[in-house]
Amino acid sequence: MRRRMEINHHRTYRGKAAALLLVTAALLAGCASERTEDELSYRKIGIESMQSGDYEGALAAFDGALACCTGKITDLEIDICYYKAAAQYASQDTAGALETYNAMIDYDGKNANAYYLRGCLKLGTGDTDGAKQDFADAVKYNHSDYELYINIYKNLAAYDLAEDGTAYLNDAFSIKGNDAKSLAYRGEIYYLLGQYDNAIKELTSAIDAGSAEANLTLAQVYEAQQDTANAQTYYQAYVDAGVADSEAMNALAQIEMGKLNYSGALSYIEQGLAMENVPNRRALLQNQIICMEYTGDFAGAYEVMTAYTAAYPDDAEALREYTFLKSRVDTPAGTEVQGEVVVTEDIGTAEADSGTDGTDGADGTDSGADAGTDGSGDSGQ
Repeated sequence: MRRRMEINHHRTYRGKAAALLLVTAALLAGCASERTEDELSYRKIGIESMQSGDYEGALAAFDGALACCTGKITDLEIDICYYKAAAQYASQDTAGALETYNAMIDYDGKNANAYYLRGCLKLGTGDTDGAKQDFADAVKYNHSDYELYINIYKNLAAYDLAEDGTAYLNDAFSIKGNDAKSLAYRGEIYYLLGQYDNAIKELTSAIDAGSAEANLTLAQVYEAQQDTANAQTYYQAYVDAGVADSEAMNALAQIEMGKLNYSGALSYIEQGLAMENVPNRRALLQNQIICMEYTGDFAGAYEVMTAYTAAYPDDAEALREYTFLKSRVDTPAGTEVQGEVVVTEDIGTAEADSGTDGTDGADGTDSGADAGTDGSGDSGQ
């Protein structure tokens, strides 16, 4: 089973697995309240380096930022720590990350986020008991945050510990509030518990109260009930609200793919890929290739696949598909290739006698679409 951790390297709890920076307790105790221009400049360089995938450069920049301060730690230094955390995790410094969590908790024994993050990291290292204790401490010091309870559940469920996670979801109902955000979170909890009627009720109230994000969860509820029409309605409402993310775009694309509307699906995929933050880029690219093939755009699919295989060389099926597409790009239409006739107008008839049943040209609508869904959270793992 593909295991994912819902962790945030910044202020909130959403996102992929991350760690805190490798700093000593002495550094934390001695960081300054002075916010120098150099410190902010290093921070900016570090963030830009992370965005380009240069984690080594990012780590050096964040170290430089922290070296600029003396005295008492401030929010700026904490902010830099979280950014450096993501770069450290990406560079696979698990041992250093654990040392960092220990140092952060030694510095502030009530840091709920540090306990939560350390718990997520311990899950990945197989220290289940340690993770459970850290999660318990996290909610002890932050017992009124719906999102914390939800993400603890998601992490535990990802490691076949859903029963332990469900206890956190039920505990979250003790948090009160009838504002839009509270209603939306309670609706999400009901959705995760499989109580769809209650979820619809809470999420509808959240939307009426002004929560645009509740449209996304409500779409997922209807999708879980195989109500594609309502699912599409609320996915689209989420997009129209101007707060949609690349995950929603991929979901809309997959609905259109299910209806064989590959051109419409491509429109959503392109919008998703154009967003500033695209954690599910791999899934979007997989579905983009499938849709391009089904619209007969083999040259475009080959171009995307070339970039995809360079970015994800571990994908054996993609390498096989790369060879398939190359044969189409290099061969004129109407030419027989290994028992197949290349007909660019309709891929559905292009697999005349391939021995792979006609759907394998796109690597299978089942395997491709499923990979697109499952790959939505792989960027950090």
